[in-house]
Amino acid sequence: MKKAVIAIAIVLVVVIGGWVIYNNNKSSSNTPSTGSSTSNNTNSSANDSSSSSDQTASMTGAITMKNMAFTPSQITVAKGGTVTWTNNDDATHTVTDDLSDVGGPASGDIKPGETYSFTFNKTGSFQYHCTIHTSMRGTIVVK
Repeated sequence: MKKAVIAIAIVLVVVIGGWVIYNNNKSSSNTPSTGSSTSNNTNSSANDSSSSSDQTASMTGAITMKNMAFTPSQITVAKGGTVTWTNNDDATHTVTDDLSDVGGPASGDIKPGETYSFTFNKTGSFQYHCTIHTSMRGTIVVK
């Protein structure tokens, strides 16, 4: 009986350890795919924050629209960086800034296979959504 309890304890430790390792690897694998840009809007976005630059912020970002979701749902780019959304879904989508009066992304329809790019010239956090599928939401952090 004592051996059975020890065996169960070992199995639990292995299962929990594997689950922790799996979740850590899953959360760190947010590498977006890239796409070619067919549309390039270079507009300013509001939300001025400090102008300190972050060395981890990239000048480009890529987001895929697939399975009715923006993947990754949040990315960070440097001020002046360009984000490109690629529609790899079977449906038409949009990229629309939640605050329509700040000059953020406003793609119009992006059909399957098409891309849309937007350059962020102001720092801040920019939430966006698909106007066709309102559950599709994302965030761009500009540093």
